[in-house]
Amino acid sequence: MHAEHRESRAEHREFRAEWIEESIAARFWAVVAEHPGRIAVLGEDGPLTYAELAQEVQAVAAAVHGASRVGLLVGHGPRMVAAILGVLTAGAAYVPLDPAYPRARLESMSELSRPEVVVTVPEHKDLLTGDLVDLTSVPPAPGFRPVAVDPGSPAYILFTSGSTGRPKGVVQTHRGALFQVRTHTNNLRIRPADRISVVSSFSYDMAVTDGFSALLNGAAVVPVDLRLHGLGRLREALVAGQVTIYHSTPTVYRYLLDSLSEGEVLSSVRVVVLGGEEVVRHDLDRFRRHFPASAVFVNGYGATEISFVAQNHLTAAEMGDEPVVPVGRPLDGVEIELRPNPAEGETGLGPDQAEGEIVIRSPYLADYLGAAERDRARFGVDPDGMRFYRTGDLGRWLPDGRLAYLGRLDRQVKIRGHRVELGEIEAVLATLVPRAAVVTREVRGEQQIVAYVLGDGTSGLRERLAEVLPDFMVPAEIVAVGALPLTPTGKIDTAALPDPRPGPAPAPTVSLPTPEAGLAAEIAAVWGAVLGVREVDWERSFFDQGGHSLLMAKVQQRLEGVLDRRIPLTALYAHPTVASLAHHLVAGQAGTPGDTGTPGGAPATRAALRRRRRRS
Repeated sequence: MHAEHRESRAEHREFRAEWIEESIAARFWAVVAEHPGRIAVLGEDGPLTYAELAQEVQAVAAAVHGASRVGLLVGHGPRMVAAILGVLTAGAAYVPLDPAYPRARLESMSELSRPEVVVTVPEHKDLLTGDLVDLTSVPPAPGFRPVAVDPGSPAYILFTSGSTGRPKGVVQTHRGALFQVRTHTNNLRIRPADRISVVSSFSYDMAVTDGFSALLNGAAVVPVDLRLHGLGRLREALVAGQVTIYHSTPTVYRYLLDSLSEGEVLSSVRVVVLGGEEVVRHDLDRFRRHFPASAVFVNGYGATEISFVAQNHLTAAEMGDEPVVPVGRPLDGVEIELRPNPAEGETGLGPDQAEGEIVIRSPYLADYLGAAERDRARFGVDPDGMRFYRTGDLGRWLPDGRLAYLGRLDRQVKIRGHRVELGEIEAVLATLVPRAAVVTREVRGEQQIVAYVLGDGTSGLRERLAEVLPDFMVPAEIVAVGALPLTPTGKIDTAALPDPRPGPAPAPTVSLPTPEAGLAAEIAAVWGAVLGVREVDWERSFFDQGGHSLLMAKVQQRLEGVLDRRIPLTALYAHPTVASLAHHLVAGQAGTPGDTGTPGGAPATRAALRRRRRRS
C-alpha cells in the first residue's frame, strides 16, 4: 500500500520546542527519512514525493555549496520549493526574487542583499546579471549531505516597502522561522495527511509559514501561481489537490469565493486562515456558504518581522455579528502590549493601556537589512532584556481579552495584503513630475492607490512607474491637477483632493472590422462589469482604468464563460486593451478549446528535467 494511504489517518504530532534549536534543513531531512514515500508537493505536473524532492534539493545544494547568500529568481511552484530547501541544505541563506517584479526593483533588492549567486531558470535569466545557476541543468548530487548551521544564523531575507523609496530587507534566522512553524503547527494541529495551499509569493512570510509548516511535518504543499493562472486554477487546485488548510489575504479569499457558484462548498478544507488585512463580517458570511460546517475560521495578525503573533479561531457556531472581526489573542512565545504613540510623547497610560500602538515583544523577532534610521528605530530592547518591535498599528483590548485592529499610525497601507509605504511611491514619482501626492481611496469595496500629480497630463506615467514598482504599488488611478490643496499648516489636504473618477469614460470611438467589433463589445461589457463602470475605453489599458491582477483574473473567468473558450491569463496581460485583445482572439492566436494557458516559456516538466540530468 502507498505510504500516502497508509498514513492518511495519521494524527497531529506536536512540533517540539527543542526542534527550534536545530536548523530548517535538519528538520526537513528528518522528515524525508521518516516519510520518503509521502507526497511533498502537488504541482501542475503531478505529485512529488519527499524522496523525489530530496533529490532535487541535493542537486541545488551541491550547485550553490560555498555561497553564504543565494538569490532565487525561479517563480512559484515545485522548483522554487526545491531551490529554497537546497540553499538551506547548503548552509546558506536564500533571498527570494519574484520574477513578476520589474527589473529595477529586482536590481535594488539584489544590490541590498548582495547574493553571491542567483539560482534561476531560462525564462527569467535575463532579469538579472551576475553569477547565475540554471536550475534546469544542475546535475544530480545524491551524496550531498546537509551543512550544519547555527540556529541563530540567517535563513532568509524578505523585502517589504521602504519609506525612503527603496525596499528594506527583513532578515530572519533558522530559530525564528522554526518558531513560526512550531506556532502554526500546534495551533492548526497540522498532521502528515494535511495539504496546505501556498497562494502568496515566496517573497512573503505567509508563504514561508505555509511552506515550512507543511514540509517540516510530512504534509504536502500545494503552490498556486494566481498571477499566471487566475482564480479558476486556484479553485481547481483546492478541489483536485484536496487542500485541507487554506491561507491567503482577505482580498484573494473574497475574489475566490465570489467566483464560486451558488451553493458550492470546498468540502476538503478544514481550516481557513486569513491575514494581512482587516477581516469583516461579510467574510464570515462567505465562510458559512462555501466551507463545511465543521471547518474552523482563523483570523490572524502579525508582521513580516515575526509572522503571526495573534489569532482568533472561530467555528460557524461561534461567529457573532461584529462588523470587524477581532484578530484574537497573543500566541505562545510572544507578548503584545499597547503603548502610547511615541510621536505624541511618552506620557499617558503605561504598556497595559486599553488602546495604543501594537508592540510585539519576543526573542524571535527578525532584523532589518538596508533600512532607514526611522525603520530601524522600530526595534528596541526593554529593561528586562526582551526585544520589542513597534508595528505602527493601532489596537484595542476587548473585554474578553481579544485584540482588535484599529488601523495605522503612519502612511503605511495594506494593498491586497501587501505592506506599502505611500512615501515610496511619492519618491519614485518625484523623479518624474514636479510634485505629487499619493493616497488611498475605497473603490468597489477595496483600498486602491490614487496618485495626484501637478501638470497637464499623465500619459505614460503608469508605464514608467511599472518599470520600477511591483504591480500592487502602481497607482490604480493617476490624476493630473493644477494645484495640490493645502491645510492651514501647509500639509497636503488629502480630503480636498478631487474625485479620481468624476464620471463615466467616454464611449469608444475606435473603429474595428467585423467580427472584431462584436467581440470587442463583449469584452468591454465584461470589463465594465468587473471594473464597476458604465463605459470603458477600448484603446486604454485595463490597468490604466483601475484594474489590477486579481481583477484581471476575474475578467479571465468571466470571459471564458461568455465566449465559451479557454483564454490564458498571459494572453490578457499581453493584450491589455479591448481592441488588442479582440484582434488577438479573432486572429486565432489564443483560446483554442485545448489550450492550457501555459505560456511558451513555462517550466519544463520534472520528467524532462530528470532526462536532462541523466544526459549530463
